This record gives sequence, C-alpha cells and structure tokens, in this order.
Amino acid sequence: MEKINFKLVEENYSIKIERVKQIKTNAYFIKTEDKKEYFLKLSRVDKSHVDFIIDIYSHLKKTSFKSHLIDFEMTKDGGFYFLDDFGRVYLLCKWIDGRGANYKAFSDLKVVVSILDHLHTSTTCFAKQESRMHLPCYEEIFQNKYSQMKTMENIIHQKEIYSTFDKYFLRAINRFENRFAECIQFVKKIGGYFRISNQKVLIHHDPAHHNFIFTKDNVYLIDFDYAAFDYDVHDFVNLGVRILKTNEWDIDIFKSYLKLLRERNIPKKFWFEAFWILMLFPQEIWQVGLQYYFEKQPWTEEYFLKRLKGAIEIQTRKEMIINKVVGGKLNWH
Repeated sequence: MEKINFKLVEENYSIKIERVKQIKTNAYFIKTEDKKEYFLKLSRVDKSHVDFIIDIYSHLKKTSFKSHLIDFEMTKDGGFYFLDDFGRVYLLCKWIDGRGANYKAFSDLKVVVSILDHLHTSTTCFAKQESRMHLPCYEEIFQNKYSQMKTMENIIHQKEIYSTFDKYFLRAINRFENRFAECIQFVKKIGGYFRISNQKVLIHHDPAHHNFIFTKDNVYLIDFDYAAFDYDVHDFVNLGVRILKTNEWDIDIFKSYLKLLRERNIPKKFWFEAFWILMLFPQEIWQVGLQYYFEKQPWTEEYFLKRLKGAIEIQTRKEMIINKVVGGKLNWH
C-alpha cells in the first residue's frame, strides 16, 4: 500500500505539520507548527461511501444528536475531504483529548447504550428517505453467508494437499454447519412479524470501545465507515458480544446489559427473538473464512489459525450464554 502523502494534507488544509504520530493503520495524530492538534484519517471505504457518511453527518447535525459528533475540517476548496492520486479519501478533524469506553464499567455501558439508542431514534425518518446502504433482510444475509461457507468447503476439497488452516476450517464447518441452517429457519419463522413491529434506522455497525470518546464534558461517537440502514437490534447484538468478550463472558454483566435495554424500552415485538438469532449466527467463523479464502488477506498461516481458534471459542461461548439466558435451544413457532 502506498504511503500517506502528508504534503498533500498540508496543501489541502493550508497547514504546516510539525509532528505526526501513527495511531492505527489508517489513523494519525497531527500537530501543526501553530500548535493545533488534529486527527487525520485515511478512509477504509471508497468515495461514494464517504459521501454517504457526509450526508449522515448533515442529517444528524439537524438533530439533537449533533453534540455527539466531531466536525470534519474543511479543505481550502470548501470540501469535507480530498483524494490523492490513488483515489484514497483523506479526512481531517480536530483532535479530542479523551478516553475510550470502558465496557467493564456499568456507568459507561449506560452511556454507550444511550448514545446508540439516540443515534437510532434520530435517523428513523432519514432511513425512510434514503435508498442507499440498506442491508438485505436477515434471511438473505444468512443464506448468502451459508452459501459462501459451502463454497469455501468446495475450495478446500479441490486441493490435493490441505493446509493446517484448511483442516481446522473443515472441522469448524462440520461442527457449526447446523447453526447456519438453524438461524435461517429461525429467522424465516419470525422475520415477517419482526419487520412489522420494528423500523429501520441508521446503525453504527462498529460499536467498539474506541469509537466512543469520553471527555470531561461530553461523549463523542466516531468512525461511521461501516454505517448502514438496518434494525437497531443489529447494533445491540454487536455491542453485547463485545461486552461479553471484554468481561470474560460474565453472564451477570450481560444480564445487566439486557436489563439496560429493557429499561430504555428499546426491545419491540419479536426484538429479542431477532437478538438471539443474530447472536447465534456463526458470524466470526464465516468472517475468518472470508478473509482466508475470498479476500486472501496477506496474513501468516499462524495468524489465520489464531483468528480461527478465537472465532470458534467465541461461537462456543455465545451458545453457552444463549442457553443459560434463554434456557435451552431457540424454538419459536
């Protein structure tokens, strides 16, 4: 991948950079000669999706959610971003001193749930008006991912010699294939009822702790790269799994999280049924396979194996939690 062109950053934002510190692969802290501090991001998504994110911001700026957003700096041409010679999108915003959310602290969890709920309720009308970035129904998503898993299995069987990862992945398929089929059947049973009782909203789609910036006076939500229109349950399932992983799968903390959702009147009819189905789906195992067989990420075999073993552990733990909370196998009619 080509290096970041900081000269272009200076030219497009009319700044002089004094110091740069890389925070993540695509994110940088910048301090200018006049002592201003900025956050520079090289977007992971293409220009059309960045335009969608800008439109999200434009809508949210008209709502009470605006206090949770960090404004993008304008380029000298009056735009929200610029492109380099490789078509990559650069965005700049002011640096906010703060900390990420602590998913071990109940007080932080209350705030995070509140902010996600606020995001969702602020975008109900926007979701109805927008035709872009609407995720398919869950039945279609599950079916597509299950088909991809079968393709991955075929790719392995076509090889004369299996890699260590191939062997582990085949075992994972044999162990969890029924979960894919079960989730498809479960969502078929409740899908229509669920859609009648629940409205699509904008979901953040990546409620990682570092995307909530806590300052002394406010909490900001950042990084809308994966935002899309879907049902709010999707965000809260993702958040729930992150909370479980952070707290070493402590069921009492998870039950407190579910209580928080009820106290805010977030669950509607068939909401929790969809929650458990989404949680049961072997998303993490599918994702590792996608990265290995389809995307062909440039990672080592050892790293892929580590990720796969971690994904299997997550799936096993998720099923254990579901069985303990729901009280056995999901079986709705």
